[in-house]
Amino acid sequence: MVLGPFCRCSSGALMKHILSRPLSWKHNTAAQCSPTQPLQHLPAEIFIEIAGFLELPELLRLSITSSHLRTLLLPAMYRSISLESSRACLSGLAMLSNHLGLCIYVRSLILRPNYPIACWPRPYGPVSETDLAQAVERLLPHLKNLQKFEWGGAQLPPDSLWVTLRTACPELRKVYSTAGSRLIDPDCELFKFENLTGFALSVLFCEEDLVQTGIPLQLWDMLLNRCPDLEELTLRLFYSSHNLREMDKLTSGIFPNLRSLHIEIWFYNRDPVFSQPSVELLGPFLSAHPSIRELSILPYTSNSDGRDPDTLPLFLAPAALPRLTSFVGVYQHLGELPNLEALETLDLTGNPIGGACIEVVARILNRLVSLRSLDIRLADPLLLRDVTFACSGLRKLRVMFGVKFGLKTLKDISLELNNLPHLRSFTLYKSHRLVDETMLRCALLILTDNPRLDEVQLAWFVWPQFGRRQNGSYLVMTDDQNRRYFDVWERGVRSPGMGGAVFDRRFRYPLETKINLRGSVSKALARVRR
Repeated sequence: MVLGPFCRCSSGALMKHILSRPLSWKHNTAAQCSPTQPLQHLPAEIFIEIAGFLELPELLRLSITSSHLRTLLLPAMYRSISLESSRACLSGLAMLSNHLGLCIYVRSLILRPNYPIACWPRPYGPVSETDLAQAVERLLPHLKNLQKFEWGGAQLPPDSLWVTLRTACPELRKVYSTAGSRLIDPDCELFKFENLTGFALSVLFCEEDLVQTGIPLQLWDMLLNRCPDLEELTLRLFYSSHNLREMDKLTSGIFPNLRSLHIEIWFYNRDPVFSQPSVELLGPFLSAHPSIRELSILPYTSNSDGRDPDTLPLFLAPAALPRLTSFVGVYQHLGELPNLEALETLDLTGNPIGGACIEVVARILNRLVSLRSLDIRLADPLLLRDVTFACSGLRKLRVMFGVKFGLKTLKDISLELNNLPHLRSFTLYKSHRLVDETMLRCALLILTDNPRLDEVQLAWFVWPQFGRRQNGSYLVMTDDQNRRYFDVWERGVRSPGMGGAVFDRRFRYPLETKINLRGSVSKALARVRR
């Protein structure tokens, strides 16, 4: 269950709606005469299996058809709880504390307090992460079946939380955490787990002048000596604050079941005295792990003059990574991967791709015959043509531009999508202008040129800070009379010259009427607000 900013209803209303239903089904005479009476004779496993194929809204609708069904579906409804904002953390933990009987169903618990993206564009004051951690500790004895725990706060939680997790949750196998300080205690309880199958450590960005510190040896000891069955590993570190050469210790290990590896190195200080991890050791390490399916490598790539090198060797064996289907990184590493024909998902948004290298990138993309989803960051809208010609099989495309442009360029971008006959989802990021057209008008223009699309996502941001200004989600839906409409969710912050007010609106926009893009969209079609 995701209780966060991407849920179309508020978490509080959702919880109230769910918990208002009775928790048990009583067998009575009326039920015996009901046409739904055969439900009680069907094995519960059937409904649990069906629940595994349903999205959350459909699962909730199914659960309220009868109290008997709701009881059967409780394990699926509460299997995963994701609290993606401070407000969601407060309300979600309070809900579990008041209904301890639900804790037995929870397999995954994700907490992201003080996470600004979640509550954007409306600010929500910071909460005490120590108090939240204590609330979690009080719940843990009831979370006997917890298998995954993720902490996404601004700082590491108190050590007592990790100790309680180990003692109270015997099924725990995945631990993910962020760390807001460069000074991580080497004796931190986070590094004392055993037999984990998933681990992630993300060090948050800090603008202060930092003294380079070592990565705790206890981290490598835990991973290499006490977690032999590791399947997922994520390390996100900042080049400015850690001696990344110490990551070479990781490459000495072998994890036979490793299927997801994410190593992301971000830099703040380009002082050449800081050492980089040895790339020569990374290639043999990857070659020794044929089970990897998802790989993310975002390296420190700039030369001393600030330019990116044309090549970044990975020193991979010719038959390395035979099962790889998803890659996040830079095009220089992409070209080094063998078996590109099997790649299905690709993310190249780490660095902008310019005209000087677009031909090289296009030649690589031409080899990705199985590619279905692409995220890419381009320096100029004109470069999109090379991408669409090279990836005609795409079903999902997310493209980012760090430049400003108007409706004419947007029209050109929209027409380029005609080269992608299978495309169903399109997301566009661009730099915001004060004279931009409404996001709804832009979405309608794209849909008019590409009627096969099921969804259009738009995001205007302020460059170079990459601060979000406006977001728009436009899903093509059909009503009970088979008439199409846009299910719209727009939110953002108006420009300072227009008052800087926050807006957040949801409405339906009918698509059956002929769209007149030359006039005012708001006059051409009536908005049917919820």
